[in-house]
Amino acid sequence: MTTTIRPQLLLTVICLTLGCGRDLSQQETETLIAMAVPAEGMSRMASPSNAVADDPAAAALGQKIFFDKGFSHDGSVACASCHVADQGWSDDRAVSVGVQMRKGGRHSMPVLTAADQRWWFWDGRADSMWSQAIAAMESEDEMDFSRAEAAHYVLKRYGKAYAQVFGSVPNLSGVPARAKPGLGGWEQLSPTQRTRVERVFTNIGKALEAYERKLDCSDTRFDQWAKGAVTMTRQESEGAANFIREGCVDCHSGANFSDSEFHNIGIGSNGPAPDYGRQTGAIALALSPFNAAGVYSDDRNWGAARLKAAAAEQGTLGAFRTPSLRGVAQRRSFGHRGDHRTLRDFLNHYDRLRPQPSAVGQLDPLLRGVNVRGERSMEAFLSMLNCRPVPAALTAH
Repeated sequence: MTTTIRPQLLLTVICLTLGCGRDLSQQETETLIAMAVPAEGMSRMASPSNAVADDPAAAALGQKIFFDKGFSHDGSVACASCHVADQGWSDDRAVSVGVQMRKGGRHSMPVLTAADQRWWFWDGRADSMWSQAIAAMESEDEMDFSRAEAAHYVLKRYGKAYAQVFGSVPNLSGVPARAKPGLGGWEQLSPTQRTRVERVFTNIGKALEAYERKLDCSDTRFDQWAKGAVTMTRQESEGAANFIREGCVDCHSGANFSDSEFHNIGIGSNGPAPDYGRQTGAIALALSPFNAAGVYSDDRNWGAARLKAAAAEQGTLGAFRTPSLRGVAQRRSFGHRGDHRTLRDFLNHYDRLRPQPSAVGQLDPLLRGVNVRGERSMEAFLSMLNCRPVPAALTAH
């Protein structure tokens, strides 16, 4: 499990820089900092629904898939098209653009810290990284690549690598080149044929997850400071104090600087239709054949418990998932609408905290009294979370 930085603990460590409170002994200081960020860095959260989540061969296959535009209907889009390494593993557009220049409804989330979340997509309609990946692949506004197309393509192009990870290659004879529920004669396929296609399709997602789990952002300047390797500048320490005192840490908590929960911050919708966020996302999750409680999960009991927790949530109308702040200053757009083009502009949203006209639901109570003062110092602190480039071998394709 990912190590959690308790807010009180982080405040105590920040006080070392600011000089607030009593002086701590060197041993106490070292103990607190070691608890905040372990010397070995962050550990990946477990992924019980994916048996190959940490399989190197699966990750190697996933890397090929991630950069392959052949996994889109017109051969123009890959996973890497919306998750660009030098753009914070997101992209510089307000909303992502898929095949035939179709615009999506929300800004793309970065994948660099995705393995340390508990839900995926802004509305949490996926409860695993692998199910998020294949949902994007089949989305008409994104890659528009049906499950049958994906299964045929991966077995034709990467059949040997697929068999190395997942065993024998299934027989897909008689399966149309392009088919999914409601398209291409899917309903005429036998249950066995459908299961074979969907098994391959989910395995594509599981390989993608294995690759994305190798992408991390753990050795930042903040992590180095917590280990005592560097000291904060005065501006960074002022921003850190503001981050705690104004309650940013209430939602952006833990080693990933995200509680991975859902909050309504009044941003609203991108189009004319209202965006209900987590409220509809939880419904979509429960109905998905690829959720972690379904037949393609490698731990259905674990998945069932998560579905139960999602069903018990309240107050999620217009709420969206808290993104990680690791690498936030390296991104080009902010929020699920992506219409805030600078970090300072997005921080200024918390000065106003007036819901946009297209927003639905009520502002999260945690936001009461929040007033982000000193944006320059906050930017300086958040820049301590800038990610180092991932090894070149992980971007090769």
